[in-house]
Amino acid sequence: MQLRHLLYLFPLFILLPALPAWAQDSFVLRGRILETNSANPLAGASISLKERPSIGTVSEADGRYSLTAPPGTYTLLIRYIGYQSQELPLQLFRNETLDIRLAPASYSTREVEVIGTRVKPITQTATMGELDIPMQSVKTLPVLFGETDIMKTVQLMPGIQSGGEGNTGFYVRGGGSDQNLIQLDQAVVYNPGHLLNFFSVFNSDAVNSATIIKGNMPARYGGRLSSVLDVEMREGNQDSLQVEGGIGLIASRLTVQGPLIKEKAAFIFSARRTYVDVLFGPFLRNTEQGGVPYYFYDFNGKLSYTLSPKDKLYLSGYYGKDVGSLKLSSGRFVADFQWGNAAATARWNHRFSDRHSVDVSGILSDYGFNFTWDFADITTTVETGVRDYSLKTDFVYTPSVRHQLSYGLHYTHHTLRPRSGSAETAEGDVFSTDQILSKTAHQAALYLSDDWNVTDRLLLSLGIRGSYFAQMGPFTFYQFDQNQRAVDSVKYSAGERVKEFQALEPRVSLRYTLGGDASVKASYTRSAQYLHLVSNAYTTLPLDVWVPSSAIVEPQRATQYAVGYFRSFDQNMYEGSVEVYYKTMENQLEYREGFVAGPSNRDLEYEFVSGSGESYGAEFFLRRNYGNLQGWIGYTLSWTNRTFPDINQGRTFPARFDRRHDISLVATYTYSPRWTFGGSFVYGTGQATTMPERRYLIEGTVNYQYGERNAFRMQPFHRLDLSATLEGKTQRRLQSSWTFAIYNVYGRRNPFLYFIDSEGAPYSTDTKVQAKKVSLIPFPLPSVTWNFKW
Repeated sequence: MQLRHLLYLFPLFILLPALPAWAQDSFVLRGRILETNSANPLAGASISLKERPSIGTVSEADGRYSLTAPPGTYTLLIRYIGYQSQELPLQLFRNETLDIRLAPASYSTREVEVIGTRVKPITQTATMGELDIPMQSVKTLPVLFGETDIMKTVQLMPGIQSGGEGNTGFYVRGGGSDQNLIQLDQAVVYNPGHLLNFFSVFNSDAVNSATIIKGNMPARYGGRLSSVLDVEMREGNQDSLQVEGGIGLIASRLTVQGPLIKEKAAFIFSARRTYVDVLFGPFLRNTEQGGVPYYFYDFNGKLSYTLSPKDKLYLSGYYGKDVGSLKLSSGRFVADFQWGNAAATARWNHRFSDRHSVDVSGILSDYGFNFTWDFADITTTVETGVRDYSLKTDFVYTPSVRHQLSYGLHYTHHTLRPRSGSAETAEGDVFSTDQILSKTAHQAALYLSDDWNVTDRLLLSLGIRGSYFAQMGPFTFYQFDQNQRAVDSVKYSAGERVKEFQALEPRVSLRYTLGGDASVKASYTRSAQYLHLVSNAYTTLPLDVWVPSSAIVEPQRATQYAVGYFRSFDQNMYEGSVEVYYKTMENQLEYREGFVAGPSNRDLEYEFVSGSGESYGAEFFLRRNYGNLQGWIGYTLSWTNRTFPDINQGRTFPARFDRRHDISLVATYTYSPRWTFGGSFVYGTGQATTMPERRYLIEGTVNYQYGERNAFRMQPFHRLDLSATLEGKTQRRLQSSWTFAIYNVYGRRNPFLYFIDSEGAPYSTDTKVQAKKVSLIPFPLPSVTWNFKW
């Protein structure tokens, strides 16, 4: 069945609500879950019926929920992380609307939940590997330089590996960093890092919610193989003006929010900037570097407007940039660089009825990088980037108590600028890669899914996604001989279709309840990825280049199977799970052996080689949800391998992010209403890399012979971080707190990279060669941040 057959069926999806309901003896309860003080929506709150635990839902990013049940008298249970739970009597004999406000919980209440947990017990959902990350709880964990970060919390979950010391990059179940779909209000973020990836682009004060999904992606998500990190911005305080922020050692932030029209329109605006360049620049002015001319800044803004009881409009935007310069060798080498992301989303939500709603979104995503340097009377410029224009239409329809349908149509126009550049001499001679043109492509997808409660014990989630991708001209396809010389070419003009791809991506998951406290789950996911990033480094650095699937590069594809056992104890005080997964990946990309990056009129895709990948493992998770002491223990045992016919002589080798053992221990302890303590410990098997095995001389030149691909293991990585938060006393509506943290408490010298060093005469046969370790932060690093809210 091809994608065009699904497109023929799409009008039927639109007409679904017009068909007779599958069951007429049910009614809908809908509304919003809001924070008491600010009226901000709470995403991820659990709403369920006490008398029928199998009937429940979770609030969306805008706080909206919809629950369908047979007529009757019930007790409505509402729970949310860090807020007081509620039990409300419910008479459901007609369609009802109920907005619910939750108040923050005091430190001693049982309803204060652990970071990353979904309040609805994990035994009740069909979802595997999905976790909500509320921002109120994220701020209690110790982090580098005291700057709270969503992505640092994500790295502490089982099955998710960090990109390195202090780094925001992450890898999920054997996938590469480019295989994670990272979204901010539905806009794709192509480079989520600031300050060489030590900070993420997500300002915690501007974020309402974040959800991480490992592999078992619902059909509405696509374009990536491994995971989804879906981040939603706050809507703004609808009741009163509020100002909050923080001042830290290297960065400050400020957020202003409030009503434009009370209970109808609200806004939020956030900004932050680092000031290392300002603080340390004067002390380094007379050094060779001349200072620390490097900083980043970003802005977030969102406007929400209630047009009518059934219509709401959202406008949101993000703009961030890293700016820096270098001056070395007494000014003979001068460089300026900058990169950044921009995003904008306009979303209209409309409810046709209590059972049927639609979201229509127009989205802009942009990422750009520019590096210019002067050396030896030559000025060189390198640029790369991606720009997307997207349109999404997403429907949700609840025909009966046992079914909830989701369906929609997505379209994106891609423009990619791979490794373009130029060089100009002092005499005016110019070399330019103007033969490499921007690459354009169309991408579309149609999806349909059904969450089907077959019985009170069996829940099925069935989904299908049809995706389409077309490479468009201008493009020139070259044929090369064995010496890599072009011998023939085919030219495609602007707007001409070069190559088409399409794929069906089924998504299936099920949950079978063994009893009130235990369930088993299983899932199958097939996915395709049409944009690719191939890197020589361990993380997603700004110099990395995104390229589209084309006549040269096939789309990546993956298949994942997962089975898990889930159990809760002591009325959900404790929850535990064991998940086993197996994942295969096709058309994985690496640079060919011997490739050296540099300006070239040769399309970058010709430098790639293709292979396959395999990943499998087991993830163990135990967490405490309630009480003053909360936290979790996560352990992952995994294997990740790659096989490329043109690399390592065709022999299978471990991926560089293959990590046999990965352990995380996280805890927060509320000692009193004013003092909260946090800590985290992580351990991971050393990263795989390739190192020289032999050194020899040829005609007076030193040469190295490298071993097998990724056969060398770095030392294991482990680190302990601690924090303490002191809540200040409220004075004239001003609330404040101090957060003290120590990163790398016992000063572990974790390896950041290795280099080859030699002792003795360089051309002597007695020269001793050894690999030496470089550690980025080999000492305890304290930080302090003052946070305020008015």
